[in-house]
Amino acid sequence: MTHWRTTNGKSTRLIPGKIVTDRYQKGDVFWAPDPFRQGSNPRLWLVLAADQLPFPGDEYLCAALTTSDLSANHRVGDDWVSGRNPTKPSYCSPWVIGTIKHRAVANPQGELTIAFTDRMIDRCEEFLRGAETE
Repeated sequence: MTHWRTTNGKSTRLIPGKIVTDRYQKGDVFWAPDPFRQGSNPRLWLVLAADQLPFPGDEYLCAALTTSDLSANHRVGDDWVSGRNPTKPSYCSPWVIGTIKHRAVANPQGELTIAFTDRMIDRCEEFLRGAETE
């Protein structure tokens, strides 16, 4: 089997029509389908939780990344560890969350800092608990 190294340092293997990576971890960013928009292109997802879930390595709790500068979104900026697109700023929408199956991941993109990821987890929890937003 042929292996490659990606921008996030994870080894990947080529499967006909798809790139699959080893298990993703908190802070990783990958492309996967957007379950909220029928027939749309894949979108970027930030992994908020991986190993703590009931099926580690099979699914990930994620928050959506976007290029939309909405007031409730959080700019990623310098929190990219790897995989940043310098021509498009990225934002995280911590209220747009989903469980993404490993088999649905289309391609790895990179990694964000744990500090940023932890802030998005905190914001997500605030939405879930109904706490006041910033």
